[in-house]
Amino acid sequence: MSHETSAKRQVQTIAMIGAGSFGTAVGAWLASNGHQVRIWDIDMSVINDLNAHHCNTRYLPDCPLPKNLVGFETLDTAMADCSIIVVAVPSRVFHIALTNVAQRLPSMDTAKTPILIWATKGFAHGTNNELLSEVADEILPDHVVKAVISGPSFAREVVVGLPSGYHLASKSESEIETIADVFRNQVSMVYTTDDMIGVQVGGATKNVIAIAAGISDGLGFGINARCLMITRGLAEMNRLNVALGGKTETMMGLSGLGDMVLTCSGDLSRNRRLGLGLGQGRKIDDVVAEIGQEIEGIQSARETYEIGTRHEVFMPITTEVYRILYEGKSPLDAARSLMAIGPTLQ
Repeated sequence: MSHETSAKRQVQTIAMIGAGSFGTAVGAWLASNGHQVRIWDIDMSVINDLNAHHCNTRYLPDCPLPKNLVGFETLDTAMADCSIIVVAVPSRVFHIALTNVAQRLPSMDTAKTPILIWATKGFAHGTNNELLSEVADEILPDHVVKAVISGPSFAREVVVGLPSGYHLASKSESEIETIADVFRNQVSMVYTTDDMIGVQVGGATKNVIAIAAGISDGLGFGINARCLMITRGLAEMNRLNVALGGKTETMMGLSGLGDMVLTCSGDLSRNRRLGLGLGQGRKIDDVVAEIGQEIEGIQSARETYEIGTRHEVFMPITTEVYRILYEGKSPLDAARSLMAIGPTLQ
């Protein structure tokens, strides 16, 4: 199955920031919709490879990319005369990416309202903020329309055009459906919501639960235990979501439950693979080196734990993942601590 472009779709020129696996996949998705996509990354070897071979051989080998997904050498040239920017960089550098974008906003198409959409999943890093939307509000001018897209979507499946579903959130009632239509096609279902908090919290916290589910599988606890981890993990994800002002119904949708189930059970999940390795007794550095790509859950575990602690949210699974990753607690001891809690109504 492949992407198909609507005859009524307005073709956009889009600046895509981030050429990792998911940034490349989103760029290919948008290009398959007929848009002219200019992708930029700080790593010029990836950009040069993409232009020379129409493939990202480092992150998505054997996945041909559309010819209208073109690598650009500078962010200035990528953004020039665009009205839409899509950001898909690791959350640890999100604020840096947006600072660079803000400096170049005058070069964009001034005839249109600038739109910035991020597909980054995680909490804010290196700032006094908790949510990426707070970073965006702090760095970008008020006239920029901001949106976040998230959902159960492995990069490889996105780039080859397999069916996927997403939540797109924005506070702009006038622009949200227009933004969603940029992404929509016959294999990409994009649902809209104004709950930016819920969409962001789901995307950040599910990675932590996926590490826990992987650890459970690595310990040999079986599918029953994995389902226990998923179900109780969803409960604590939503407790934090509600504490931050998000909606429970959002957490029960694609950007919460859907993304968590994918990440906890799919073998393409880097967070699950990290957990598997840890549960099997391997050292974290060895597992990370073997995976060879960003594992957002490592940072998200610390930030989710710290945010949950600040808001006094009961998050036992997150706490044990944090202790495994940052305090050297053994996975088996962490599992025993969780089982010792017993049933709770929280």
